Amino acid sequence: MGLDEQVLCVSRRALPAAWLGQRTAIRLSYQHCLEILTAAAYCYKPRRQAERDPRFKQLIPYVVAVDPQWPRVGCYRRKGSEKRLHGLESVGVGGHVRRDAAAEAPNGLASVLARGIQRELTEEFLALPEPLALRFQGIINEEETEVGEVHLGLVFRMEVSRPEAVRVGAELHDFQWLTLAQAMRRPLELWSRLAIKLVEGCCAETIATV
Repeated sequence: MGLDEQVLCVSRRALPAAWLGQRTAIRLSYQHCLEILTAAAYCYKPRRQAERDPRFKQLIPYVVAVDPQWPRVGCYRRKGSEKRLHGLESVGVGGHVRRDAAAEAPNGLASVLARGIQRELTEEFLALPEPLALRFQGIINEEETEVGEVHLGLVFRMEVSRPEAVRVGAELHDFQWLTLAQAMRRPLELWSRLAIKLVEGCCAETIATV
């Protein structure tokens, strides 16, 4: 995605103060999250501008693939367009929600996010076994890095029924299934460490099957 693409954002001032801690992982219902973001009057801004303007938070759906039998999470080495995260590992697959998702999904924020998630999964995975249950876990935020101060993560747990059938694209470098304890010993980006806190609880609503 180019830096001139319009991406989904919300004003930092319109968000609850509790969401904006240095290292924050908050469990909440999807409906409550959507209500807060809708009341905050989400908008679209050029990514080039948003990446340098901490007055706004870019909203990033952050999907954690989980094999519920162990449980294990899908972990990979960062190799994507965000060079500031290179060298770190991640358990989250996510990306910016582009303005064209709103045109394709005119029924409010929930459908916009659903289109953004579907597009990201299609781009990053070559094959995913169906059905896939998406469970919203909560929000994550960190203010310690340049990346963190301009993004807000919406964490989804994606339960994968047959992990051996998963095939990933080139962006998910060295993808492997790890137990939560194994993953936490890896050089994970901070968002992944925060997301694992939410995912390991595993009591959240199923919001979609994709």
